[in-house]
Amino acid sequence: MEDLNLFKQIPLFVNFKLTELMSISMVARLEKYFSGESVFQEGDPGDALFIIKNGRVRVAKRNTHGYQHTLAFLEKGEYFGEISLVDQAPRSASVTADMDTELLKITRTDFKNLIAGNRELERKFYKSFSQVLCERLRVTNDNLTFSQEINSMIKEIDRDR
Repeated sequence: MEDLNLFKQIPLFVNFKLTELMSISMVARLEKYFSGESVFQEGDPGDALFIIKNGRVRVAKRNTHGYQHTLAFLEKGEYFGEISLVDQAPRSASVTADMDTELLKITRTDFKNLIAGNRELERKFYKSFSQVLCERLRVTNDNLTFSQEINSMIKEIDRDR
């Protein structure tokens, strides 16, 4: 029941019925990671969605100089890797357990098998997936605009020197 409550919090599954969430929870596998242990590395094949059952993970990306920048810390009830349910691109960032962590893992293969032949489940997922991507795109656009404004201010200060 605890896992079902966790799935209800995930924006990707917010409109799913209890029976649909039960089907999803049946394909989710529990994985445990110790603090500092890698869940996956940037560039690894993307093959699963992860939901944080307990603990915390650090999401990081390397810049062109090889320095790893922390993008986010994610905690219980948050998720990552959802794009890999749809595409087969390599991971765009690395994820490491920031403390002992329990994750629910849903592989692309298991998820595709689950929604195969169930048009309603498939429609709900892709609708929610589109909404999540749109929200993340808005945030990215805001961050990009902010970065451009900061760069303009820095150039202006440099010019005035």
